Amino acid sequence: MILKWGSYAHNQDEVGIRITKRTIFDTFNRDMGEIQDWHILGAIHSTSQADLTAKLIALKAAYDTTHQDLCLYLNDGTTKTKHEMRNVDQFGGNVKTGFGYIDGPWKMRCEYANRRTFWATIRGEKRYGTGQWAWRESIEIKGTGGPKFRYMPQLVGPPTAQTLQTQTPFYYVQRGMAVGREAYIVPPGPIYPGIEHVEMREIQYFTPRDMRWGPMNEMYMSRWTYIMEATNDQGFTAFTIPTVT
Repeated sequence: MILKWGSYAHNQDEVGIRITKRTIFDTFNRDMGEIQDWHILGAIHSTSQADLTAKLIALKAAYDTTHQDLCLYLNDGTTKTKHEMRNVDQFGGNVKTGFGYIDGPWKMRCEYANRRTFWATIRGEKRYGTGQWAWRESIEIKGTGGPKFRYMPQLVGPPTAQTLQTQTPFYYVQRGMAVGREAYIVPPGPIYPGIEHVEMREIQYFTPRDMRWGPMNEMYMSRWTYIMEATNDQGFTAFTIPTVT
């Protein structure tokens, strides 16, 4: 078998590979992709230390080049096996997450005599699906409609309570946030539009949280705040929650 990282081809049967895949989920516990890690372990062989050094320089230069296709081929070097991780299929492309050298399982201290053992790890993250990633909303109810009072100071003696109003309004502060995978989610309107202080409405849009090579962007957050006021209790029961499919 021959492993290729971009245009760099390892010699036949030069490396061993362990491939792991881990599913990723959104906040609604829906499958939205997978992270795939290739753990590569091998040894560069040579008949001289000078030639070994040159080969190691080429190896390091190859793995320093990121965003490459990674594929395991049959011995002919052209027929692909099922083990392939194409750069364009990954969210942000394939990236090197580690590279180094270790002592291999060789006898008689052969490291750098005629071989050098190395390791590398390559990661790709594939995402699928679109739409809503997260949703959260709250309502804050302030006041009971009861009287309003304050303590009036006196020159001598304790302050005196004084009723300013026998009835007060109810305040409703509605806050929420939503995250769309590939686009902003339009904020919902206030739950009581007829009593909203429209001059105090706040809508916020944020740059994408996940900005990757490609360019590939995801996780567009929007936030909203509505302030409402009424002379009587509006009888809040529940939000209208978007259906998650």
